[in-house]
Amino acid sequence: MMNLISQTEEYALRAMTCLAFKHPGYMTRDQLFEATQVPHAYLPKIMLELNRTGLIRSQRGHHGGYTLRKDPQKTSLLEIIQAVKTATTRESLTQTASMSSEIQILHQHLKQTFSQLESSLSQTSLADLYQKR
Repeated sequence: MMNLISQTEEYALRAMTCLAFKHPGYMTRDQLFEATQVPHAYLPKIMLELNRTGLIRSQRGHHGGYTLRKDPQKTSLLEIIQAVKTATTRESLTQTASMSSEIQILHQHLKQTFSQLESSLSQTSLADLYQKR
């Protein structure tokens, strides 16, 4: 089965979900490592990208760590994925002009499916996940 989201995107979703459950508080890097199970070498890179795109803020020091920049109700899962977006299957579906009609039909169906998934992710906020626990 193909992955619908990349490992980086999943790791970002894990980290943001954990931060949402602690909002408005901070989580240290060690707390995030433990909660997310993201490899130690990889989590700082993801957090740097989430900070760069304005989804989180980081603070140094004894009471520091990471926190969300805005209310979890206002952050969609799609927004998180787009912040750390990597090349995935979705992009490979754009070149269909020279393909057979059968393959074009398949690609149209897959594009519609990905569109439905993106719609669902855009309508689901971090707060929605919190309410499901």
